[in-house]
Amino acid sequence: MKGLLIAVGVVFAGFVGYKIIEKKNPALFKKIKGNITNAGKNMSAMVEEAKESFYEGYAQG
Repeated sequence: MKGLLIAVGVVFAGFVGYKIIEKKNPALFKKIKGNITNAGKNMSAMVEEAKESFYEGYAQG
């Protein structure tokens, strides 16, 4: 029971913190979301390049 109350308290504190940050700087979360999206695209491109390099090396070997 004590663990459940702690978890609820942490979720509530996180929600309140989110709302405060959103009110003070609404563009911050959009910027973070954009950075995460760009990181995912960059990682996908790197994996694709590595896969192509592997196939090229494998075809020659």
